[in-house]
This record gives sequence, C-alpha cells and structure tokens, in this order.
Amino acid sequence: MENIVVSFKQNLRVINKATNHYEKYVDRNGGRVKELVVQSGTNWAIRKPMHKDTISGKVELPWYKTPKGKILTATRKSLNTSFDFKAIGNITDTGIQKILKNYLEAKGANPEVAFSAEGIDDLNKNIRFYNDGKPHQPIQKVRVFKLGSKFQVGQAGNKKHKYVEAAKGTNLFFAVYENENGKRSYESIPLNEVIERQKQGLPPVDFFGRKGFYLCPNDLVYIPTVDELQNTSGIDFRDLSKEKKNNIYKVVSFTGNRLYCIPYSVATTIVNKIEFTQLNKIEFIKEKEVLIKLETDRLGNISKA
Repeated sequence: MENIVVSFKQNLRVINKATNHYEKYVDRNGGRVKELVVQSGTNWAIRKPMHKDTISGKVELPWYKTPKGKILTATRKSLNTSFDFKAIGNITDTGIQKILKNYLEAKGANPEVAFSAEGIDDLNKNIRFYNDGKPHQPIQKVRVFKLGSKFQVGQAGNKKHKYVEAAKGTNLFFAVYENENGKRSYESIPLNEVIERQKQGLPPVDFFGRKGFYLCPNDLVYIPTVDELQNTSGIDFRDLSKEKKNNIYKVVSFTGNRLYCIPYSVATTIVNKIEFTQLNKIEFIKEKEVLIKLETDRLGNISKA
C-alpha cells in the first residue's frame, strides 16, 4: 500500500452552457399541438455558490483610512454578546460607539452580561445615562463595517451598489506567478473573476505574460530536497522511492497568498486539531518557493511535473 500514489478526482466545473426547454403551442398538420421548444440565446449554468447571503453597502468613513485596493462595506447586525470593545470599534456611528462603550464599561467589560436580552433592555431603558444625559433612540441593531475586497453583485440598476463576500469553498484556483528571476508570487483567484473569464472562453488564470501555473484543491505537489534542487538534470518521477513519496502532498485549500496542504496518504486526521495544526492542515510557507505541481493519470501514475 505504501507504493501506491493516490490520485483524486477533480470536480472543477464552474460554469457550463445550459439548454432550457419550455412548452409551447405550435401549428402541426392544420392543428395546434403542445411541444417542447429549445430556448434561444446563450444560457449559463453556474455550478458553485456565487456569494454569501449577506448583502453589504459601500461606506466611506472620514476617520478611517482605507488601504489602496480595499473597500469598506457595512451591514446591519443585531446587538448581541459578541460585541466586545473591539467589535464596538467597528460600528460606523461613533455616537453609538460611545454609548455602547460606556455601557459595557459600566457592566464590568463583560459583553455576556451587557448585551444579553436583559442587558439590552436595561441599556435602552437608561440610554440617556450612557449618552451624557442626552436622549437617544433605542439601540437594537447597529451597522458594522468591514475592510475587505468584496465584489459587486452586478453592474446594472441597484445591483452595482450591493457588495457581497465570496462563499466558503469557492476558492478553486491558486495562481503561482514567476518572474524572469524565478521569484514567485501568489494569489487566490476569486470565483467571480473565474466565471467572467470562462464565459469569454479564456483560461481561469491570466498570467500576464509571466511564467507560472495554478493549483486546485486535490492537486498533488512535490517538495524537492536540496540535492534535487541542485540537480540540473531534473527529477525522475518514474522511480518513486519511499523518501520521494514522503514529499508528496495534496492541496487542501488556500486563501489570499496562503496555501494549505496535507500528505497525500492522509484521508482524515486521526486526532482532531492535534495531528497537524488547529486547522487540521499544514500551511506551506518556504515550501511554496520550490514546490512542483504533479500531473497524474487516473491510476495515480505521475505522467509529468
């Protein structure tokens, strides 16, 4: 069994053309009959969830400096026990921030007490006391902002003002770019960009003329040793010793420029959150600089790297 290199079936269908049929009355032999008719035009079927359910709106806060390439989006959230001082600092209204911080401090900085159902009721009954004696509307929900790279739902109508976050598990392509000096850089390609490129008949990753490759979940990668890196004749994958097999890993997931893998022979962890890390996978840091993507056939034979 140790001599078997396990291969994994890929299921990377993002979009494909769909043919829809509908019933329509048509003239046949002097009468009208109902038939199934193929819908005209191009219809795309998206095979992955496009985004999370929560819709956010873009905001600009004069007291918060937004980094280049990022945007601030805000969504309404019910007040609950998760609002500690840090979470309160992410509320867009500084007046509400002040009230909630005063109240939380008066409750011993314990959000479990301050923002329980009874605590919120107590806050709203005595809200003038926590607002320097000034009246204020009861607080049940607050608008919370988040820094990130959310994308627009659409380009027409009010969809261009709605921002959403990618759904979990939709990062399917991890690009490894390589410049002329062999220096690598990394990026997870968002699903919305992949969909747009595939609709145009383009590959999922644009390397902008640079060398590189991309990784997907369940791909196999090889971490060469120092001797193998110095060997100019390349690595012979036809002869897989036990030491070589120990350097083969399976891609599990990625986010941003961070890549996570596990040994290819691991189906599931034996001891949860202990065997590898708290995430049950290994983050590749230095390994990303030298890893080699392997291509295998359906029997697990390595055809090339």
